[in-house]
Amino acid sequence: MRLGVFAIDFDPDLFVRIGFESIVFPFNTSREILKTAEREFEVFIEFKPFEGGVIENIFGEKSKLGALGCPSDEKTRDKNLSKLENIPYDVILDFIRFPSPSNGRYFYSCFCKNCSRKAKELGYDLGVIKDKVKEYLETDNVDLLEEWFDFKRDLIKDYLEYSGLKRAFFFTPSLSFLVGQSYEFELTCIHPMIYPEPIGPACIEYELAYMKGELKSRVMESLGVVDDEVIRTELEKALDLSKSRIEPIITISENIEERIKMVERVEKIYIFAYSKDKRALFEKLIRD
Repeated sequence: MRLGVFAIDFDPDLFVRIGFESIVFPFNTSREILKTAEREFEVFIEFKPFEGGVIENIFGEKSKLGALGCPSDEKTRDKNLSKLENIPYDVILDFIRFPSPSNGRYFYSCFCKNCSRKAKELGYDLGVIKDKVKEYLETDNVDLLEEWFDFKRDLIKDYLEYSGLKRAFFFTPSLSFLVGQSYEFELTCIHPMIYPEPIGPACIEYELAYMKGELKSRVMESLGVVDDEVIRTELEKALDLSKSRIEPIITISENIEERIKMVERVEKIYIFAYSKDKRALFEKLIRD
């Protein structure tokens, strides 16, 4: 199995000893580091397509959520895409999605003028969708969210076709529909973020903590398990659902060797750490 890493902290000597072939760097990584890295590794750049945009929730509240701007905002789309003009590396889309349950009230987004216009282009009536989502909030009838989920999926698909970008980090299959992602999208490579622990957004237990009622029940039913075994089961779902190449990304952990065995069916995986204090865990992977 081939290994890659999402590098918050670049440690070339350690990465060579581990045997990493590829490194994904944050977008604003210095050119000096990137040039150094490309001597030993395949280099990818993380790209956040909606960063800096404004999003409007169902309650009429507007906010900037960092990387989670409105996917319909063409000015934000084009402004961010223009940043790629002089990037000599392949990019991997990150935050190619709508807000998730962990965004609280902003999970129920986006209902701005740009989304209303885009909905019409895609064959939806955002006003009708908005009424159904409001009714769901009063009744917990999750079936009322179906058209909203469909609209979000079609809008993310629209961006992918517009941008022509073909690699992306996705929520794990049982959660992906919540944020407008689909494993049926035609991409070169999908990287399922299969993170069991409750560390932050996209992590399964973390997102579940912000869900309730029938929606949570349906997600739990799809997951089946929420311990480390979910790494194996969600990978199997991704492989079954997608025609794209699947290269999962898993979090570094005390039992990282066991986690790697759970995904050994694929040719390549990536490892990610949420913070810079994980060197000892990475050292577990050194191949003598």
